[in-house]
Amino acid sequence: MNLVLSLLLGLAMSGAFAQPLPAQRNVETVGASVRTHAAVQGDFMAMGARVLVDEPVGADALLVGGAVQVSAPVGEDLRVAGGDVALESKVGGDLMVAAGNLRLARSAQVAGRADLAAGDVLVDGQLDGSLAVRARRLLLNGTVKGSVQAAVEEMELGPQARVGGSLHHTSARITQHPAAVVSGAVEQVERLFDGDARWRDDRRHPMHAGRWPATGGWWLLVPLSMGLLGVLALGGLFLFVFSHFSNQAALQLEASPWRALAIGVGVLMALPVLAMLLFFTLLGIPLGLIVMALYPPMLLLGWLTGALSAARWMARRMSSAPTLDSAAVPYGWMALAVIGLVVAGAVPVAGPLVTAATLAAGVGACVLEWRRRLVRPPTNAA
Repeated sequence: MNLVLSLLLGLAMSGAFAQPLPAQRNVETVGASVRTHAAVQGDFMAMGARVLVDEPVGADALLVGGAVQVSAPVGEDLRVAGGDVALESKVGGDLMVAAGNLRLARSAQVAGRADLAAGDVLVDGQLDGSLAVRARRLLLNGTVKGSVQAAVEEMELGPQARVGGSLHHTSARITQHPAAVVSGAVEQVERLFDGDARWRDDRRHPMHAGRWPATGGWWLLVPLSMGLLGVLALGGLFLFVFSHFSNQAALQLEASPWRALAIGVGVLMALPVLAMLLFFTLLGIPLGLIVMALYPPMLLLGWLTGALSAARWMARRMSSAPTLDSAAVPYGWMALAVIGLVVAGAVPVAGPLVTAATLAAGVGACVLEWRRRLVRPPTNAA
């Protein structure tokens, strides 16, 4: 069994974690360095230290990474959270970015509205809709056919700047090149984005086309996106390296399944909302990026905890062992549980519900165990 586990770990480390999961229309992938290896007909969701989109994406794209570069067209909306972000191609819908540094190259074109939050923002491309910016410094040297709202400390309009509507800003220092053109009024205001009309009930959210990309939720497929071998290897690590914590969390799930499920659902819904709220404040961007970065690992941890609970249930039913209240589950049962959940997750309609319930209950169980340890620290290390 140890030899099998070592082989699985070796295969996983050799690249199983960075392999995309092709669905009928969508691709979800996680890895150290992620890129589009072929054109994507549907949605593309990626997370990694470096994310490169160099093949066309037909629908929405959701990208999270330290360095993100988009050099191929995105058919619909583009959402990005990253350290250094560069857009060099066309976006068919809306654009939302939270970054440390953001650059829209001359070749960039956004058909919809753009909502940007970053330390430094450079706009050299063309925006067919309106532009909303929250940043320390904004350099606008491209074309914005709509209006511009900029909550910035410093602002510069370059010689190629063209604004079709009005320009409202909070900057105490604005530099405008003589060749720059603003068709509407230029006005300095104290505050922006209070009571934003885009959030009224009669108009859609600027980054929603009536739905989130991949209605099933890209995060539901995170455990599967690493491939079966990768998940089996992680299951072994989870079981043997964190044996005490994993078994205690599984016990929490067995003792209070509905409570764990409710807490897990609450956490899964609250963290993305918290991250988005943090992105709308300049000082909160780093915290928002941390929340986004920790979200997929937390989902995987919850899914593995749910798998371990299923393994314990199978071991009790099928094994002659008298009890499993504190003993570690043999890896064979864990592997069977992982394979069973992967197969169950592939069933149409019911599969995503099984996956969602498993990871939500597992996340809730981990929260309950962390809470127990904070109230009464364990005597044994996890």
